[in-house]
Amino acid sequence: MKYKWNTIDLLRHARHDWLNQLQLIKGNLSLDKTDRAKEIIDEVVQHAKNEAKISNLRMPLMAELFMTYNWQQNTYRIDYEVIGEERDLSNYDRPLYEWTSHFLIQLEKCIVLDGEPHLMVTIQLLNSQVRVSFDFAGKLGGVSSIDGWDKSLIPVHNSISIIESYYKEEELLYILCLG
Repeated sequence: MKYKWNTIDLLRHARHDWLNQLQLIKGNLSLDKTDRAKEIIDEVVQHAKNEAKISNLRMPLMAELFMTYNWQQNTYRIDYEVIGEERDLSNYDRPLYEWTSHFLIQLEKCIVLDGEPHLMVTIQLLNSQVRVSFDFAGKLGGVSSIDGWDKSLIPVHNSISIIESYYKEEELLYILCLG
């Protein structure tokens, strides 16, 4: 799962993403679909804000994982957002990265390639708590094998706990509490 990115690879992928977005905007403007072009611009701005927020959490492993995940050949897409006041979460970077990496591998094994599977990760920076939710939407096969996930996804650090988890045929949710 871990690809060793070099500077040229990072810049090439980032440039490719920006050019794709600009082409979408230009295409919609040429078709006189200004409302859709404005929506795309808003999406690009929101994505850039989320990249800045996750970068400011002082979790370089997690930031790299989320910011580069969709550049690789994966069966589903990841989107992420950070809600709340940014703070230093560097103490959680490695354990959260290890838990998330294991979770993504387990999830990959259960996905049925039908439709557009999608994982939304939300980092909620509450007053005294930090919660991270992993909300998957897409078709899951071998759902019975998910029963053992809580045991296999036991946190790798004593300050991370699973506070909620459930799954259905086309949805899976895990909420972690840090601290």
